[in-house]
Amino acid sequence: MRASDVGLTDAEYAEICRLMGRAPNALELGLFGALWSEHCSYKNSRALLRRLPHEGPDVVAGPGGNAGVVRLTDSWEVAFKIESHNHPSYVEPVQGAATGVGGILRDIIAMGARPIAVADLLRFGTDVHSHHLRQGVVRGIGLYGNAIGIPTVTGDLAYSDTYATNPLVNVLAVGLRRPEHAIGASTAKPGQLLVLLGQRTGRDGIHGASLLASQDFHGSEHDSMRPTVQVGDPFLGKLLMEVTLTAVERGWVGALQDLGAAGLTSAVAELSESSGVGATLWLDRVPLRQAAMTPYEIMLSETQERMLMAIDADRWDDLKALADEQEILATVIGVVEPGEMIRLLWQSEVHAEVSARWLVRGCPRREVTDEEWEGFRRPVPRPRVQAVAPGRGGARDLKSLLLDVLAHPDVRDRAFIYQQYDSTIQTRTVWGPEHDVAVLKLHEEPVGVVLSVFGTGQWASVDPYAGAAAAVIHAVSRLAALGAECLGITDGINAGNPDKAESFGQLGGLVAGVADAARALGIPVTGGNVSLHNETAGEPIWPTVMIGAVGRLADAAHPVADVVREAGARLYLLNPAPLDLGGSVVESLAGGASPYSLGPLADYRRALDAMSQSVRSGLVEAVRVVGRGGLAAALVRLLLPAPPSLGIAVTLDEDTDDAKRGRLFNEGVGQWVVALRPTCEPAFLRLCEAAQVPVCRLGAVTDVAALSIDGRVQWTRAELLAAWRPLG
Repeated sequence: MRASDVGLTDAEYAEICRLMGRAPNALELGLFGALWSEHCSYKNSRALLRRLPHEGPDVVAGPGGNAGVVRLTDSWEVAFKIESHNHPSYVEPVQGAATGVGGILRDIIAMGARPIAVADLLRFGTDVHSHHLRQGVVRGIGLYGNAIGIPTVTGDLAYSDTYATNPLVNVLAVGLRRPEHAIGASTAKPGQLLVLLGQRTGRDGIHGASLLASQDFHGSEHDSMRPTVQVGDPFLGKLLMEVTLTAVERGWVGALQDLGAAGLTSAVAELSESSGVGATLWLDRVPLRQAAMTPYEIMLSETQERMLMAIDADRWDDLKALADEQEILATVIGVVEPGEMIRLLWQSEVHAEVSARWLVRGCPRREVTDEEWEGFRRPVPRPRVQAVAPGRGGARDLKSLLLDVLAHPDVRDRAFIYQQYDSTIQTRTVWGPEHDVAVLKLHEEPVGVVLSVFGTGQWASVDPYAGAAAAVIHAVSRLAALGAECLGITDGINAGNPDKAESFGQLGGLVAGVADAARALGIPVTGGNVSLHNETAGEPIWPTVMIGAVGRLADAAHPVADVVREAGARLYLLNPAPLDLGGSVVESLAGGASPYSLGPLADYRRALDAMSQSVRSGLVEAVRVVGRGGLAAALVRLLLPAPPSLGIAVTLDEDTDDAKRGRLFNEGVGQWVVALRPTCEPAFLRLCEAAQVPVCRLGAVTDVAALSIDGRVQWTRAELLAAWRPLG
């Protein structure tokens, strides 16, 4: 077997021989191939990720474990993380997406937390094949989430031809745990038994980490890659979840690690390395789904719905009885040893012997100098597009332009997607996918969890740094709109081949943008995921960062409205952005692509604080974050779910048609449309003035069922709805 057969370079093979003092056998080479893959080792991104801010007053567990954990209350902690299943979802969309959901749920369970919600962040092309891919991916997400009983409560969806042969399927999961039920992979002790729980091991998913997730596509190999995609079983996943969490709650588990990428190889190596121990595995005791499987296949299989536990020997009978009761397989397959060596036995013969430290920490990794890091943060030297629209002028064209924006795939209603998901199971969902954020209540306390997700698009294609920073600001802006306190964020970084200078520069720009925005806002990054080699036939995707933000809401049962309720309310734009259409939907309609306008990061923190304080002070009747489609789309979304007799009348201060379009359609982050009762106006204006955050008066809610601009352009609610929610 050659190094290239398992995705390794000649230089990496030479380093393995140096570490071992000999050449590896085929099984040992397979172990290194899996754990030294880009997907598992993060060899091109770890030096970048170290520069993210990880500390915070509510951080319980940061990067390094299966998921980040933050403190919600004295009695509850929140585990959350984002993961990707991009290549598997292109090769086999239903199972690729379904197992992506299953995998991230097991990450949450492996922290001792019960999953309470899922969010999906998706990117697709615009051709017919991409339409079928989207249908399969959505079906797979619903298939797993609905069956296992975890609601899908929010999401983010956008389109571009750049994703036609590399769709992005990022999934975020959130779970709750009691502090006393905290568990992880770093607490195994010599003498404990290693127990494999769940599905019998089969041949599905072999080389999924090394040859599917960690290499470019070249255009014609997708059918041959289909066997590397795992197959999910959500009903078995439900039973596995219950057995695992029950065992954790009863104090039987010494350490816990799920089996995801690289299967048993990564589970044993990561548990051993993080605990500072070794292990002996008896591979002939692993329950198999297919006959005549070899030790190589057993170790590298990515069969789903499996967990690895380290338990004291006197707990084995208890665990076995619990597993039998739920009809889940539980098998002792090894023992924790002192030292750091992992020994793999087959019928009493040693077939492999490697150090856990070599597997997990030994991979040669790319370093990043301070000079390189500063280079990622330099502004893109391109002229910014000012307030121009795609060849349109005058009042009549403004009317058409708004309808075009509302009908754009990145702006239009998402009901045709989220109606395929169960968003209310578990009865925690206060706000689901019909809102910009999800609100989840605790059954025991008034405090709740707010979940916001958002990803970049064209912004980052021309300026990865600014686009990534903007994604962080926008995700957190949605929490501020409810007066929620952001506890932490998780990031999904998606880019092309890191061996190419341009793609690595884009990767660095994304991470630097997330780092600087998070640090400026005082928000920790508790973990995340990096997916590279997202390119086909040499064409990479747009550099894309997906952000998930988790917040604490004092009164989850009564979030501030995101729809106007009565005529007479005053409308304001808090923190109006410059009249810059860079990165906007309007610009894309014109076929343009220019850098995104980003102000000083400290200014956004003041704006976020002012927005949150306005809500917490009871001054705000309703609020919407300005996002895709700009102010105009935010006004429409504030109006459409309102009582049918209401309308909105806006008067813009800008004095030219171009400037008015710039105000209506720029997508500058950190802007909110706020509805106030007239009696609250003075206090609101004083608060914003004290915070040094600008506001501008927009207009009012009326009893004329239409949206009007300057009294000269008007859209009926029926016109707006027909564009935003087209039939079919």
